[in-house]
Amino acid sequence: MARNSDGTKREAILDAAVVEIARHGYYQTTVAMIARRAGVADGTIYLYFSNKEEILFSLFESAMGRFILEGRSQVDQVATATEKLGRIVELHLTLVGKDRDLAIISQVELRHSLHFMDQISRNQVGEYLAIISQVVVQGVEEGTFRKDLDPVFAAKAIFGVLDEMATDWVLSRKNKRLESQAKSVVDFLLGGLSI
Repeated sequence: MARNSDGTKREAILDAAVVEIARHGYYQTTVAMIARRAGVADGTIYLYFSNKEEILFSLFESAMGRFILEGRSQVDQVATATEKLGRIVELHLTLVGKDRDLAIISQVELRHSLHFMDQISRNQVGEYLAIISQVVVQGVEEGTFRKDLDPVFAAKAIFGVLDEMATDWVLSRKNKRLESQAKSVVDFLLGGLSI
């Protein structure tokens, strides 16, 4: 957890970390590289983060926080479960597609360590899955989604599809906009969820 509330330098450090980790990988990136790109002294990093691992967690938590905040907002703006699912898919793919460097970190770099994955899955991913699960429950109650659906399983499957689309986009050499895939993803998901 950050130990200082000065957002300006902290954000510069996080922005620099995104670029360095995406370009060189987590294990090859040093605190000195991040500090140099951020325009701060090496020791300044430790005023905000206790170590490089904490920087990585902060990057992911910030991204997931944005997904959760915007996800709730998008879901609240429409009435039906089908519309809500469409908004979640579009938002997910748009947010991931906005920042390729951050996507590389969340889709590739974080997955090299069971420790990172364990910490991540216990934190904000669960909250994001709960939003998706609530949409599934609503769809079942509306009669538009199958009654035999397990909402938790369905939420994980939906997240898995979105996650795979993001990973494929990161690893692809094509310069295709990720959010352009939203309609195809929604159609596919509704094929499995709908009556």
